[in-house]
Amino acid sequence: MSKPASLLPTPKGSLRITLVLFTAIVVSVLIFMLIALFIEQTKGPLMPQLNKYTTIFTGLMAVLLIVCFLVAKRVFNKGIAAAKNSLNPLHGKLNQHRLSLIRYLVICEIPAIVSIVLFMLTGDFIFQVFAAIFLGFMLALTPVSRRVVALLELDGQQQKELE
Repeated sequence: MSKPASLLPTPKGSLRITLVLFTAIVVSVLIFMLIALFIEQTKGPLMPQLNKYTTIFTGLMAVLLIVCFLVAKRVFNKGIAAAKNSLNPLHGKLNQHRLSLIRYLVICEIPAIVSIVLFMLTGDFIFQVFAAIFLGFMLALTPVSRRVVALLELDGQQQKELE
């Protein structure tokens, strides 16, 4: 059963919801990074005996970084292409954009968290760098109206609804 039109958020409100979700996910990774840094600086590495495997972990994280980024980009681009080419109204396109963005963020968040955990275990700051790279990948797709307009190739009327 469909919702009455009055319960649907405006396009601007829908974009705001997407921004709130985006901010919550990104800030959670940032907070985890800061907590890990605090714990490492106060207590030291939780498992310093793992330091002998740092080279292996670094190589695995580099491979994971590349693979996850490529998969995330592919999933995001596929979702955006589907939204752009759909005959849905603006509200539907914005929902598809939100879903694609959340999938992208989740795919990027998982290796970021693994990297932060490896930092806490080994104390090697290269893992914080990996987490920061993933945070940068996430921030690159911040859902601001001009980026959404460009990604979805919205027409003039849809752009006005979004602003």
